[in-house]
Amino acid sequence: MKHAGPSWGIWKIEESSGALFSLLRNGEEYLPQLESIRTEPRRREWLASRVLLQELAGGPVRIAYRPNGAPYLSDSSLHVSISHTKGYAAVLLQDRPAAGIDIEYRSARVLKIRRRFMNPEEEAAIDKGHETEHLLLHWCAKETLFKMVGQEGVDFLCHLHVRPFPYAEEGSFTVFETRTEEGSVFRLNYLVTPDFVLTRS
Repeated sequence: MKHAGPSWGIWKIEESSGALFSLLRNGEEYLPQLESIRTEPRRREWLASRVLLQELAGGPVRIAYRPNGAPYLSDSSLHVSISHTKGYAAVLLQDRPAAGIDIEYRSARVLKIRRRFMNPEEEAAIDKGHETEHLLLHWCAKETLFKMVGQEGVDFLCHLHVRPFPYAEEGSFTVFETRTEEGSVFRLNYLVTPDFVLTRS
């Protein structure tokens, strides 16, 4: 699944790591990093995100990392964000800063960690009929916003905020951060499917 303007896509991972590696036109450049990834599922997720990025960019690209771990393209002015979860990889490319995307497999585990990232206002707006999905959208939103802020020392509970929005399977909502003096506000798009939820800038 691929989209344009900003360019983003989702890769359903069904190939082996060997098959995915063969799709990379500059695979040899990734060998040192790839050799440090021990498990096959993790290797497949990592490779799928690079193959998808190559598809979106229209050719091989070089990924480097900032001191805070955020990826960037060393040979392009485009801004990139990468995410993966069980069975899927997602990539966003855009020409403006503050790129962010997050994809999460649908799981009830989010119910157990909600206190780590949900503030009282956010909790009050949760749709009890779609509790897991609505919580996952909040988690995805804060992961996406974290990538967009690009700062160290970000607390998901104290610094990242989701304005109340009614649950739906697709749409957009507003997020803002209080980590910086600017207090940036963004509009995120979202998608809920039977397998995953996704948010992006």
